[in-house]
Amino acid sequence: MRTLSLKTLFLLALLVAGNVFAQGTRVLRIGLVVPPTQQWSVSAADFGEELKKATNGRLSVAVFPSSQLGSEAQMIQQIQTGALDMGFLTTAELANRVPELAALHAPFLVKDLTQARAVLESPAAVKIFEKFPASIGAVGLGYGMNGMRHILTREPSSGPADLKGKKIRVIPSPVMRDFYEIMGATPTPIPFAAIYDAFANGQVDGIDMDFEATYYNKYYTIAKTMLVTNQTMLPMAAIFSLKVWRELPDADHKLIQQLIDKQMKIIRDTTVANDEGFRKRLAETGFQMKPVGREAFGDAVQKWDAKWTPQAPAIPVLRAFAAKL
Repeated sequence: MRTLSLKTLFLLALLVAGNVFAQGTRVLRIGLVVPPTQQWSVSAADFGEELKKATNGRLSVAVFPSSQLGSEAQMIQQIQTGALDMGFLTTAELANRVPELAALHAPFLVKDLTQARAVLESPAAVKIFEKFPASIGAVGLGYGMNGMRHILTREPSSGPADLKGKKIRVIPSPVMRDFYEIMGATPTPIPFAAIYDAFANGQVDGIDMDFEATYYNKYYTIAKTMLVTNQTMLPMAAIFSLKVWRELPDADHKLIQQLIDKQMKIIRDTTVANDEGFRKRLAETGFQMKPVGREAFGDAVQKWDAKWTPQAPAIPVLRAFAAKL
């Protein structure tokens, strides 16, 4: 399938369901990489319905899931220019421009999704949004989340030692890449939409993935083993183009923030509530799922922290917060 150029994607963002000012109305576009059925997309659509109702149709939303407007990196560029109004984007990709977000991806920061939710709601995590306007030309409105990350391998695996020299798909971000490099693996950044084919054809030997995506995208039909590690959480940030934000009145700012707060909470709570169900569904397929604890990773956590703490000083703050949960 032909890959669209960045210029074409930029024009698409401008033209497809573009901002509409006729009779004082405006359509806000939200870009995502996840499919329409995933909770991020569902919440984006629900946000749009509530916004339209609250403004009597003056503001509405068009949702573009499944990377229709390009990769997350491309959508961030569109948000910076105002060609795209909003995005529900992984903080791993955003960390390429806001290194402070690395703190949310510290390996083994939390034990489970309940702790992950609490960390994302903490003052230290929310404070990172203050960096967004200067760093990426966007306003950070709130955190959503996805399931904890685990490791799927094409060949049977018993632990992290088996990953040495193997190509592991990661989100295109140094915060994800560095952890695998420390373990001796070869992190291979691949856009979300291309993961299945890359895994199926052997372009990568393994993937870093959560339970839900593993189940719905049928990665378990390719993998021989899932190392159930809970090694990192995968937050999402709802961001709004600063250029567009400045065009809206304060009353709209407050309304949008209120409605996004509601949907981000729904995403966080739904993720926590549903994760165990997805784990059970995978187990019922007969898929080999091997629990692996932090101790199996040796000093990888300490080495990662040493590299990233200078850029993300919230790491020890969040570790201390999580330790009390």
